[in-house]
Amino acid sequence: MKPMKKRLLSLLLTLVTVLSLLPTSVLAASKTGSGIQITQDQAYWSTRLLANGTPYSYRPPLADGKLVYCMDSGLGYHYATKSFLDSYSWTSGSGADADAVLQAAVTNSGLSEMDAMTVENVKWMMTYLNDCKASNVGQLFMAVQTYVWENQSYKGEPGGDGDAGGYANADTYELYLSLIDSLLAKKAAEDAEFLKQIEAYKAQGIEASIVEDESAKWAVFAISSNRKNQSFFNYYGPRKLVTGEPAPDQPEQPTGGTGKITLKKTAGGTTTGLAGARFSIYFNGQIVGSDVTDGNGEIHIEDAATGLWTFVETAAPSGYCLDPTPKSVYVDVSEGNREYTVAAVNYAMPSMIIYKEDAQTSAPVPGTVLSVKSVTGAYSTSVKIGESGSATLEGLEPGVYVVSEESVPEPYILSQTEQAVALRPGKTTEVHFQNYKKPGLEILKKNIANMDPIPDMTYKVEQIDGSFETTVTTDLRGRAFLADLPVGSYRITEVGGPSHVILSEIPQVIYLEAGCTRTVTFFNAIKPTLTILKQNSVTSDPLPGAKLHIYYASDNTSTGEMHDLGVFYSNEEGKVILTDAERGWYKIVEESCPQGFGLLDGESVQEFYLEENTSKTVIIRNVPLSALVGFKYDSKTGKGIPGCRFELRYLSGNTSGTGGTVIGTYVTGPNGAFTVTGLKRGTYICEEVSSDGGHIIDSEPQTVWISGEDQDVVIIRFGNSPFGSLLITKLSDDNKRSPIPNTNFLLTCSDGAFVGNDNGIYTTDAAGEILVDGLEPGVTIIAREVRAAAGFLLDESPQHIQIKSGETVHLQFLNKPLGNLIVKKNSSAPTQEAVPGAEFEITYADGSYVDAAGGTISSNGRYVTDEHGEIRISGIVGTVVVTEIKSGPGYQLDEANRTQTVTINPGDTQTLQFYNAPISKVEFIKVDENDRSVRIPDTTIEVRRLDGALVTTLVTSESGQAFASLEDGSYYAIETVANPKYQLDSTPVYFEVKNGKCVPVVLTNKMICGILIHKTSSTTGDGIYGVPFILYDSNHNPIAQEESDNEGYVRFEGLSAGRFYLRELENEGYVPDAQEKTVYVKDGETTIIEWKNTPITGQIQVLKTSEDYNSMNGWPAGTPIPDTELEIYNARTNRLVDTIKADKNGLAVSKPLPLGRYKIVESKAGKFYGLDKTPIEVEIEFAGQIVKVSMTNKSLYTNVSIKKTGYVEVMPGQLIRYNFTDIANNSTTVLESFYWRDTLPVKAVRLEKIYTGTWNTPGNYKIVYRTNLSGDTWRTLADNLSTSKNYVLDASAAALGLASNEYVTEFMAAFGVVPANFRQVEAPRVDCKVISKLTGGTQFANQADAGGVYNGQWIMATSRWVTRVYAPSKPLPRTGY
Repeated sequence: MKPMKKRLLSLLLTLVTVLSLLPTSVLAASKTGSGIQITQDQAYWSTRLLANGTPYSYRPPLADGKLVYCMDSGLGYHYATKSFLDSYSWTSGSGADADAVLQAAVTNSGLSEMDAMTVENVKWMMTYLNDCKASNVGQLFMAVQTYVWENQSYKGEPGGDGDAGGYANADTYELYLSLIDSLLAKKAAEDAEFLKQIEAYKAQGIEASIVEDESAKWAVFAISSNRKNQSFFNYYGPRKLVTGEPAPDQPEQPTGGTGKITLKKTAGGTTTGLAGARFSIYFNGQIVGSDVTDGNGEIHIEDAATGLWTFVETAAPSGYCLDPTPKSVYVDVSEGNREYTVAAVNYAMPSMIIYKEDAQTSAPVPGTVLSVKSVTGAYSTSVKIGESGSATLEGLEPGVYVVSEESVPEPYILSQTEQAVALRPGKTTEVHFQNYKKPGLEILKKNIANMDPIPDMTYKVEQIDGSFETTVTTDLRGRAFLADLPVGSYRITEVGGPSHVILSEIPQVIYLEAGCTRTVTFFNAIKPTLTILKQNSVTSDPLPGAKLHIYYASDNTSTGEMHDLGVFYSNEEGKVILTDAERGWYKIVEESCPQGFGLLDGESVQEFYLEENTSKTVIIRNVPLSALVGFKYDSKTGKGIPGCRFELRYLSGNTSGTGGTVIGTYVTGPNGAFTVTGLKRGTYICEEVSSDGGHIIDSEPQTVWISGEDQDVVIIRFGNSPFGSLLITKLSDDNKRSPIPNTNFLLTCSDGAFVGNDNGIYTTDAAGEILVDGLEPGVTIIAREVRAAAGFLLDESPQHIQIKSGETVHLQFLNKPLGNLIVKKNSSAPTQEAVPGAEFEITYADGSYVDAAGGTISSNGRYVTDEHGEIRISGIVGTVVVTEIKSGPGYQLDEANRTQTVTINPGDTQTLQFYNAPISKVEFIKVDENDRSVRIPDTTIEVRRLDGALVTTLVTSESGQAFASLEDGSYYAIETVANPKYQLDSTPVYFEVKNGKCVPVVLTNKMICGILIHKTSSTTGDGIYGVPFILYDSNHNPIAQEESDNEGYVRFEGLSAGRFYLRELENEGYVPDAQEKTVYVKDGETTIIEWKNTPITGQIQVLKTSEDYNSMNGWPAGTPIPDTELEIYNARTNRLVDTIKADKNGLAVSKPLPLGRYKIVESKAGKFYGLDKTPIEVEIEFAGQIVKVSMTNKSLYTNVSIKKTGYVEVMPGQLIRYNFTDIANNSTTVLESFYWRDTLPVKAVRLEKIYTGTWNTPGNYKIVYRTNLSGDTWRTLADNLSTSKNYVLDASAAALGLASNEYVTEFMAAFGVVPANFRQVEAPRVDCKVISKLTGGTQFANQADAGGVYNGQWIMATSRWVTRVYAPSKPLPRTGY
């Protein structure tokens, strides 16, 4: 990190230098005034909430004509009177005077509470908003205002009317936070671009710096003389880059501080460090550099000066959200605390789920297309709602999005509402849209005299405020209906009808709103009418085609002569209608009957008198001839059932049988009857073939005898039971008994068959209800709740009920609302600051992990406190055990209080408080024993507890210091590696940490008086091992001999001051340097000598070829293998000296290597070949030698197999056995995650037993299974099974404890890692039972598969077996007759 340190400090000094040279006055001007005004620009108005929840309109004020921001959180001005507004005095300034206004604001407002970085951010945001022309400028203004309020303390009265702008509701607050993040990200990007330009100029030797444009800068500050001196402020200071003369070279390492900062970047909800996060680095609010987190997720800054250091993320690691929130730490080295840690967290990309529902029924509305556009970014897409009524967008950038409808399916009305959605990092946000159906119009026509319906009336329907227009005609019930009309106002006008109906001249106007059906009724007078109605004498059904002769005589005639009005025929409704009938005598003579009917005695001629202005209906009946009359009635109410279809068959004069010739099919009329006339003599069979849809066909065919005589009428009756209905209601189990929508139920019959068309799944509507019609009477329905609505406890107790004919039976389910848990983590220090990053394990009392949608879960019930030191989990109930397993950074666990237990009742919120004591930072100082002012760097110190347990290992810095965060307790420090210039002193130094405090621990060393030789290669600089040296005294007497170690160091210690001579004896692989060297040793010092040798080199060449035929690539034995990677090690030191890779000819060549012995190890095999790590030793013996080595690899083959067989044909209800053979890893390498699995044909069979078989390799495995109700979750059937034993496992529903409508859909044997040629010995098999209700002649398939993973790729095999269901063969037709 030293280059980073130099760059930061260099840039910092440059920045400070340039800023000090800026002019103090540029176009400066200032003025003052009194009074502020409320802005009338409604774009800046927003709805806020008082503390009691009352909404009001927040309208920011103007000072000196400029919009200003409230600078005092908690001091409301929404009750502002004129005197209050007049109590303000303001000062505005431009140029250099703007700095004075800014200083006044810092001194007298909430700005005084903000650090330098936050003040810079506020200034930049205000500047940005003053130039902003965005359509959502009002939202951005409130986002900046929220940022100001969020960074100061609350100044209002307890229980008062809220902060200066009240409270935002939760959705709006999330929106503001997202907009704040987008603004901070824009500033960070601008800063990074400035820094890039500064560095480019600096590389040219030119000073460059960020300054505010003095010619454009202004500020305004207003403060009240009452109300606790409430203040308002705005600032405008656009920035630019300025350059100066070429700067003199800065010192390589300018004087800085002694602080050390470590930024730690982790993944949200975990302690895993994240590499690749780029940060801009600021000092006292000014950017001074940038850096990227390393493999541990860390950035290190050394020699940090006293001041505010801030880190702002500008690029996040792939797959994570950018967090532009500044992370600051104040470094103050004067207090001795010189190590600082800054925590930063990245969360995964957020997701959005869009739900589309019917506004009245809450039913899903698939097919809706919505537009999703980012407000804070460039993202834009269209998404279509699926069959489930939702659409999910994953991996979106955090920020603000606008969601709107583009199109909706008929008959729904497009919603014009746009929804602004804030996506926060690591969260899933739901967006709900509701649509109303287009409205309907019902027109009713009635006789004003008796309220009877009037058919055949025609109406014109025209939209007043639109273009829709049509005509409709009333039916037999006097009703006309129009569906799916556009919303709007309509005029309905009566335009035609039967001649005897007097038209209504006054139209009606009605407004149709979304989702509603409106009814208009017209009442009409009827002209005096004579109606003759022809009916079937048995069924009263109308008879068309009857010929009637009508005569009339006025009551004024003296002769009684009757006038012939003519011949009339009854219409399809069996009617003859005479309008404007006059008073007098009438005679009706039926001259001929409809075909198949005869005259009824006494009714063929009728005479009567008609009074003046009256209407009369005359019924004339006909008797059916040689007829069959069928009546269809509701067996519960006795009422006739229309719309039922019957088939009549004739048995050719026989008296019995089941076949016959089809005479025809007949449909029951309004009275539930049908009539068949003109039947010849013989036996007939009448059978119901279809019902009306509301009843079941539960009557047997009837056989009747028809004599063929005209007077013979046979009447038969068929009774049908009406279907039943089931109503399920879902209510909250509390005092409110509120309906609960969006709860899923599984409905099955007692035999396990699903109810309905969606696998038995039904969802409660907005009223918390499910209504299922058309259920067969007598059937028992089992209802089980399978998914509770959000925030409620699942009711796992199924209920059952028997369906009753013609009735609606009722089941009621109650759900208890779930509870909430808040875990708070604070420091036990007097400040009690929040402790982020503390890790907890949260389980239920039975040991199962708490898995709640409201929490941020890593795995196995692990939760981590957020930046507020909190964990919030919603949607849980029961007894919960919370255990702290890892304290936050810089804090120690409280072993006595690390576990707490709490019971959370439904609808309850419980809070648990944990405290951690801060860990002391103990300073270790290494000094020279003879001169304690001399600090010793590069010394390794181990810190251990008194029982010898290692706590940490430290290395002293350039200042001879090291720091360790230690909990309270007793320790000792011991030196393990001394500075090369000093003697090792392994004497332990004991110390104690108490109440988080400890005096500095001082360790001493004596300087080595001796000679240190570093023997290195002149070409690579690497140390040379094993070179012997002889040391001579001043008289040339040999006194010692040493060899160089693995790093090339030779040490002669314990010498007295004076002159010595050194000579190298020999040097294998290098040109010896035989020249004697003279060395002078000073008292208390070590003389260091760099002694270089020129290597004598050779080379190693490795040819890599195929050992055998490779079936994967078709290469024969002996083919060169490219891309093989090998490592070359020094055989004596085991140090890696070169890494080589085979070219397309299979040849890998080393760099020049000194003479000596080497070891070659393959590190990566070529594609389709197995890795061979067997080392090969070679030796380079003379200069220029090329040592050639041939190495081979065996081909790699990956293959798995499985074969499944079973019965070819089965009977319903019988047992079926499946056999599995050839389950094996046929590869020439190991496979990971090896398994074999059987997917059952669940529409045909149910699992009973599993015979596991045995396997050729010792080991353990487990059997897991899934059911139709378990989703993606595997359940364990048996674990820790031995591969050498054949187990028989009972896998029936009863043995597994499954629900009545639950069954196994698949099971799997999971082995983990298996070797090559792993295979079965005794064959596994499975027993199943065939479902008894299967249809003969059908077939079903069972699929099995096996697989494993090699090098990240799945190797798989599949086998299927088809079985058919037995069906008796049909007899062949007879021949020869």
